[in-house]
Amino acid sequence: MLPVGQKIYFSEWLQTEMDKRGWSQSDLARSADLNRAVINKLLNGKSHAQPATLEAISRALKIPLETTYRAAGLLPINTDNDDAIQEAIHVFKSIQSAQRRATALALLKALITEEENEQRTEKGKR
Repeated sequence: MLPVGQKIYFSEWLQTEMDKRGWSQSDLARSADLNRAVINKLLNGKSHAQPATLEAISRALKIPLETTYRAAGLLPINTDNDDAIQEAIHVFKSIQSAQRRATALALLKALITEEENEQRTEKGKR
């Protein structure tokens, strides 16, 4: 069983994820194909999510399952504190088209080049 602190963290995390999307409990339940009562109990800390529920929530929120497991206290906290990298990998893997994957890579590389150029410019100003 999860310690109370982790239950509270998960419910707050879940509420924040719903708020980001402007979703109600019903919206999440529908998207995750879960009963609204399950969502309500999770948000109120009256139950903790089972793996199948966490998978459904991850699919509905379109986020990595690992992120949801961490929020639920089932995986250790990411010491790198860089969930953005995990999300980027998840998003990249969800791109089906080889051409779109190539475009995504080209955009990332262009951002890196832009950042490097900005750093050079900043160094030149000093």
